[in-house]
Amino acid sequence: MSVLDPIRYAVGELRTNYDDPVWRRKRLADRVVRPVHARWHGTDGLDIPAADWDVLVVLDGCRADLFEAGALDAGGGLDGADGGEWGDHGSVPIDPTPFDAYRRVTARGSATPEWLSGNFADGTFGDTVYVSANPYVARICGDAFHEVRAVWESAFDADMGTVHPAAVAAAARAADDAHPHKRLVVHFMQPHYPFLGHPDLQFAGIDADQVLGKRDAVTGEPHDPWEALALGRVDRRRLRRAYADNLAAVLPDALSVARDLRGRSVVTADHGNLLGERAWPIPARLYGHPIGVRTPALVEVPWAVVDGERRPVRDDGVAALDPADEATIDERLRRLGYRK
Repeated sequence: MSVLDPIRYAVGELRTNYDDPVWRRKRLADRVVRPVHARWHGTDGLDIPAADWDVLVVLDGCRADLFEAGALDAGGGLDGADGGEWGDHGSVPIDPTPFDAYRRVTARGSATPEWLSGNFADGTFGDTVYVSANPYVARICGDAFHEVRAVWESAFDADMGTVHPAAVAAAARAADDAHPHKRLVVHFMQPHYPFLGHPDLQFAGIDADQVLGKRDAVTGEPHDPWEALALGRVDRRRLRRAYADNLAAVLPDALSVARDLRGRSVVTADHGNLLGERAWPIPARLYGHPIGVRTPALVEVPWAVVDGERRPVRDDGVAALDPADEATIDERLRRLGYRK
């Protein structure tokens, strides 16, 4: 390899993509923000396996301020979300009802793969059953648990490109019946895109052969709503409404799981989401949930506690995950808006 090859590569990238704002943001996040944040913050964040919980309910991609606005209505309604930041409630700390305690915590990641790696990839958890709508669990730490129940495989809605909350809640109750002596992680897909009830905000997903940016290599069209927002193709107010509606869609099932299953339940999130906030040390606005960017909107997540009679937990060892077809995992991740 010639010492000039990296320079030629960089020049080629600039020549091809200099006028692409999405590419520029991605390169700034990858080459500037991530290294600075990694050096400054390291792997700071709550150690999930060591925390005090029996049932962990994970809302994928849920900002703390969005949760605080939505969960104030115990039924999960977000009727006021058209006003203020997320509605009339804004970012006021939530009322303890329906929770026994609430605080914000720092997540070990700004995207699901990073959060999973930071908490579960280097250990074995024979006392835990993981019920998941997110395929990344299988890819990153599928052999780390006593059992993984892959709802993303058994109950994927091909039309919507996601897993509905009710399917995850049903799988959680079945896991609870089968494993009364295990901790349970119940990983819902919402409020992460795709947005239920907003077919007008569906995008094509990310092409398997695409290498630059996240847009279609031929048409230049966005492949997810955050990219569409960055390009001015989607109204910010409309997108915030859809994001809030996705939380409203999952909260009733998530809260029922937290209340009904035996043990100390915690409702949290793996990461948040950026809607154009600036990420130090650069002034550029970022969108979505890029890995390694540790801004408050991405790594401040809810930690809402529902106390109950504790589960008698025991470790019975881990089991190898029956590997799903890699092509299926790739397709599911693509439909959920992820790059492989």
